[in-house]
Amino acid sequence: MPTTDVLTYEVRDRKAYITMNRPQRMNALNRELMGALHDAFAEADADENVFVVILSGAGGRAFSAGADLKEMASRMEAEQDGDGGQAAPRPMTARPQVARGGHMPGFDDVNNCTKPVIAAIDGYCMAGGMEIALYCDIRLATRQSSFAMPEPKRNLLSGPAFVHLSRMIPLGEAMKIELVGDPVDAERAYQIGLIQGIYDDRAALEAAADEMADKIGENSPLAVQFLKRIVKDGRDMTVDHHWKFAEMFAYMLGQTEDAREGPKAFAEKRKPQWKMRLPRQASEREHGCDVRDRPDIPPDPYVRRLLAAE
Repeated sequence: MPTTDVLTYEVRDRKAYITMNRPQRMNALNRELMGALHDAFAEADADENVFVVILSGAGGRAFSAGADLKEMASRMEAEQDGDGGQAAPRPMTARPQVARGGHMPGFDDVNNCTKPVIAAIDGYCMAGGMEIALYCDIRLATRQSSFAMPEPKRNLLSGPAFVHLSRMIPLGEAMKIELVGDPVDAERAYQIGLIQGIYDDRAALEAAADEMADKIGENSPLAVQFLKRIVKDGRDMTVDHHWKFAEMFAYMLGQTEDAREGPKAFAEKRKPQWKMRLPRQASEREHGCDVRDRPDIPPDPYVRRLLAAE
């Protein structure tokens, strides 16, 4: 199990509870914690018994206060010392010689998780911590929570925030958060749609996150995971391409055993028993054909992996 000194991981009732556990540093994101997040989300994503992930921060003071600036400063000083301090200062413009995107361990793992992810936020949610929350599908918070992107105050640029924040809330609100850098309280965050629920204390927050996760867990896991991908990956597509993208998943969902189980369970007034698989055809039973080799399945590795017959 991916529980470490900086993160706890627990599975209960088809829910994975991932808790950032550096309360003495307000759950600041250092390399160890980012690596632990990578491992924990990989574990949750691969576990067929996990339907929903709940991400939180330990200690009651912060979800996460962002990057561990002390570690960052030490690393930058060490790199500078490694150059012998001989490198001359260079002017910087808005078009640096090397401008590239890159892999962001921890952040990417939250964003790419196929299971729904609920952020349960209690306390400071700032900088990189807020960006991790933005990558979650639903954000719930206590009234004491606050949100900020203070990177410009330290001559830094945010990462995922400047790409995603303005797509999630009104542009003016996103620009105010990014350019001013001052905290936004939970009430205002709720008003502008940054968070989807606000609660009096941590106990109420945890109860609400559990209740929401349980409601999601009652739905077809494949339908939920397909919907998540259709919505998130389709945002950058044209409307026509988005429809075509969705049709591929709708077709595949209709081929599963669960496509019959849902209506059947409704008619029989019972809870559905989801199988998350394609029915094995006679030819497959006779010839041992793997479902991933069937020509009627679109060549999308995500779909093939989810629907691979056991």
